Amino acid sequence: MGIQAERAVRIGTTIDAIRRIEQGKGVSPDALLDIKTELLALAADRALFPLEEFPVDPKTDGNGAIYRLSEDDDHRFALYASIGVPGKGVAPHNHTTWAVIVGVHGDEHNIFYRRTDDGTETGTGVVEVTREETVRHGNGVTLMPEDIHAIHVDGDRPTLHLHMYGLALEQLHERVMYDRLAGTYQVFPASQNIKPM
Repeated sequence: MGIQAERAVRIGTTIDAIRRIEQGKGVSPDALLDIKTELLALAADRALFPLEEFPVDPKTDGNGAIYRLSEDDDHRFALYASIGVPGKGVAPHNHTTWAVIVGVHGDEHNIFYRRTDDGTETGTGVVEVTREETVRHGNGVTLMPEDIHAIHVDGDRPTLHLHMYGLALEQLHERVMYDRLAGTYQVFPASQNIKPM
């Protein structure tokens, strides 16, 4: 069995397990920890995700690319390989769906925030740092729909991490991104530049 076929089988088995977890436990921190365990088992075999099969074209992709590995017909249970080159950064944002990120190659620094304003003034969004964690091979992080984080790729080599979402990125039309220095936020468009495998 070739690497692509083996990867597809392993991903299918993992997604089946993740569906059962959500069905049994709903969307909860406890369920996300179980989902993380399943994804860590998938990511443990780095040979399934060779970096050369997930190229980033600086001319069209900028500092990163996202490859769709799996997505249900109803756009649920979407799994991606997210690749970042050194210097990639994403400002504080939420997802409006649950998310689990686990490391395969390289280090992706995550900074987690909580919103401190009362949310009554449109466009105002004040956030403060609550913790930081670097995702790398062997670990991962979980995010409930309202959780806020930022990511940064440092070092001198690309990263490849598995990003699992309860709903596909193209369907997330209400995500909010924060400008921490200005104390503001704006809704940002759903991602549309997902690459097929």
